Amino acid sequence: MSKHYITCQKCKTENLNSDYCVNCGEVINLVLRRQLEQQKVTEERIQKEINAEPTKFEKFTRKMLKHQNPLIRITALIIHSIWIVGVSIMAGIAYIIGFIAA
Repeated sequence: MSKHYITCQKCKTENLNSDYCVNCGEVINLVLRRQLEQQKVTEERIQKEINAEPTKFEKFTRKMLKHQNPLIRITALIIHSIWIVGVSIMAGIAYIIGFIAA
């Protein structure tokens, strides 16, 4: 194995074949640092989506699907089903266009 020296940007210590600084513990491997930053951003995005409030449309749809009146429930279910099928068709078209373009 070859000797690979990396200088820590924080404390200027020379490190031999290491991803972390032996003096201060800072991440000195650039690839590892980018992976850790990307993982942190992804986790923050997931937490943001989990904690996000439902939109007004989602609240309205859920309310109508649980309504007491069966006519309103059936109508909401039909509209919701049409919406799901339409979005699925559009996603399929976008996938095909993306596949063709690549």
